[in-house]
Amino acid sequence: MTSLWQDLRYGLRMLGKNPGFTVIAILTLALGIGATTTIFSVIDCVLLSPYPYKNADRLASFSVFSAEQIRAWRYPLAAFLDFKEQNHTFEDMIGLVYRDVRYTGSEGTDQFFGGWVTPDTLEILGIKPLLGRPITREDAKPDAPPVFLMSYRLWTKRFNRDPRILGTTQTLNATPTTLVGIMPPRFQFGDCEAWMPIGLSRTTFLPGHGIQPNEVWAVGHLKPGVSPQTAAADLEAIAKRLENAFPIYFPPRFKLLVNTFNDDRVGADFKITLFVLMAAVTMLLLIACSNVANLLLARATTREKEIAIRASMGATRGRLISQVLVESFSLASVSCALGSLVAYLGLKAIVAVIPPDTIPSEASITLSPAASLFSLGATALTAVICGLAPALHSVRRDLQTALTSTGKGASADFRHGKLRFFLVIAEVALSIVLLVGSGLMMRSLLALENVDIGFDPTKVLYAGLSLPEGQYDTAEQKKLLFRKVLDQVALIPGVIAAAETTFSPPYTWGWTTVAVLGKTPPQNRNTASIMCTEGYFQTLEKHLLRGRVLSQHDIDAARHVVVVNQTFAREHFSDEDAIGQKIRFSDFETLADWPHDPYFEIIGVIGDAKNHGLQEPPRPEVYLPATLTGAAPRGIMVRTSVDPNLVLESIRRDVFAVDPNIALADAGTIESVLKHSYYAGPQFILATLGAIAIIGLLLVVAGVFSVMAYTVSLQTHEIGIRMALGAQQNDVMYMVLKKGLALILTGTIAGLVASLAVTRLMASLIWGVSTTDPWTFSAVAAVIPAVGLTACLFPARRATEVDPLVSLHYE
Repeated sequence: MTSLWQDLRYGLRMLGKNPGFTVIAILTLALGIGATTTIFSVIDCVLLSPYPYKNADRLASFSVFSAEQIRAWRYPLAAFLDFKEQNHTFEDMIGLVYRDVRYTGSEGTDQFFGGWVTPDTLEILGIKPLLGRPITREDAKPDAPPVFLMSYRLWTKRFNRDPRILGTTQTLNATPTTLVGIMPPRFQFGDCEAWMPIGLSRTTFLPGHGIQPNEVWAVGHLKPGVSPQTAAADLEAIAKRLENAFPIYFPPRFKLLVNTFNDDRVGADFKITLFVLMAAVTMLLLIACSNVANLLLARATTREKEIAIRASMGATRGRLISQVLVESFSLASVSCALGSLVAYLGLKAIVAVIPPDTIPSEASITLSPAASLFSLGATALTAVICGLAPALHSVRRDLQTALTSTGKGASADFRHGKLRFFLVIAEVALSIVLLVGSGLMMRSLLALENVDIGFDPTKVLYAGLSLPEGQYDTAEQKKLLFRKVLDQVALIPGVIAAAETTFSPPYTWGWTTVAVLGKTPPQNRNTASIMCTEGYFQTLEKHLLRGRVLSQHDIDAARHVVVVNQTFAREHFSDEDAIGQKIRFSDFETLADWPHDPYFEIIGVIGDAKNHGLQEPPRPEVYLPATLTGAAPRGIMVRTSVDPNLVLESIRRDVFAVDPNIALADAGTIESVLKHSYYAGPQFILATLGAIAIIGLLLVVAGVFSVMAYTVSLQTHEIGIRMALGAQQNDVMYMVLKKGLALILTGTIAGLVASLAVTRLMASLIWGVSTTDPWTFSAVAAVIPAVGLTACLFPARRATEVDPLVSLHYE
């Protein structure tokens, strides 16, 4: 212990004598450790422990997949109760029934996501309210007064965290309901904003609705030691007995899968993104370690005589290695503290750019204890990596040669430089991989942002209308309501066009089967269907190819006419003219108010627009009069000449004036949908991976510069002799640049080869460009040598300024 303390004091003293070296080494390691700790913190908080619930690692739900891979994850009440009562693999099971909740206040009606939960939900999840009390079994009795729990997010957004709201009566779904508790920030069970109690039994009816809950989401804790596969087999046996009773939920040849929360709540692409980023910061840490190892190697070479003197006085090799490692650990420890600050700031930045709806809402991304332990582990690893090579180098020198050497570092030859050169090559190769990955993501994002979506999304907004239950149920009632709303909206300053519609692009959820008169009906449901009013085509500026679009007369009379897109016409009619052809919608014929004459005449063909996301080609699409049925959910779409967000508040007021019980839902611009749903993911990985690549490139430049500068300092005597014998300055510069360029080109080739293999792992994240895109590889292959050569220029110019007389006299 005494010797360790002595080594520590001596090491700190020596580091203090070289402040420039110490500061550069600490900053370099801090960047590597900080970046690595940042990404590990995200992985820990998002993938490993995102939930604040009790025994969250055993919390699971289950899904049924049909032979066509159609997924069902909510089940009829009777099926849920059978699962709950008859299973042998879950120690408990709770149920949640989703329902939209309309909150009516003095300023209008808002809609948010809510759910009725079994009264033991909080107890099973191990969560207590932040304020107030939990819901109890008494609250779930049929004759109990209505109560609810409010999310922290809703409390903040609507009530500015006012604690006096607790115990007050709020109007939810037109029912006075008492607020009994406010939940902690991380309680977001089911992504709901409010939770109401319900006691599930085979005679249960939803409070205020008079209907049985027909879709219950089941969640439970697996028994200790039970695997998801075992639980799936157990539940599948129960589900087999329910096939006849519920064929829609349990179709022939179905497969039941159990997924833990940790596995099921984060998308596969985002998981890959995090693993790619972890690999990237690991490369960055290796680059940082290589830089510091090079600095320590250079420092060890200049300290050869000091180490030789200590060895001649009796210091053992173990003691000498210990001394160098202690200095390395000292550097890494200070770097760890600074790296933690880098990680803290990095987490603030990375949380701000994580795409919405990609991680569990319960996840809280912080510097967790696991991340701190990881940081300490990374510190120890970097200490060993950075210190071991120079420590071994220090004790390999011949003692007599080191003692008799007179020049500073003169005893170092190219045998000792081989490791330094190898580290530079490794740095360049790793930087190439990072830059290629960033370049591919940039090309992918540009390709995505330049997709022709088939219409101009600028200044177009969509707002769904949540209607009170029991009102506006018929097609006629909806027609009168929306005509009033659209007439009011058309008067708002800045509104160019407005229409009623069931869906907004670029993704249509209403997929159906369309049969053409006289032709064999298709078996797949691959046609997008939109019910709209006449202003829809003007609002989106759809391009008419043939025929005409829907008119106001078509809408008011609910005529049996339809407009189709170009893909529909091509797939169903090939070279025939689609105008005048007749089609039917068998899926819609099950609706009670659907027309008895099922055939619709095609009156127009419009240009294609994206309707299945940006990355998929347009699918067949049809546009029908919105007045044909009252069954479909509705919203309005508006094109403006001003900022659509300014118009949105005016729309909210106009809707409130028509009926205070109507709420706007999922309101926003088409541009914001594109940004958040399609561009945000690629932008996130580009921003993070790009930042890592830029830091890596800067470290490579510093590494190349330091190695070449040190190499020039070792060759001062040789350069002096060459110049004394007649060598010109250009010859000396060429000699230095040649050596540096050889290292950079070798690293570039190695990096490009490695990139060909590594970028294949990013294939699912890249779109519109090949993982071996020649433009990206060529650009990176050109940038690295140019930047590296620039880093070599300064040491090369320094070499040309060597005075032969001074150099030879010094040596």
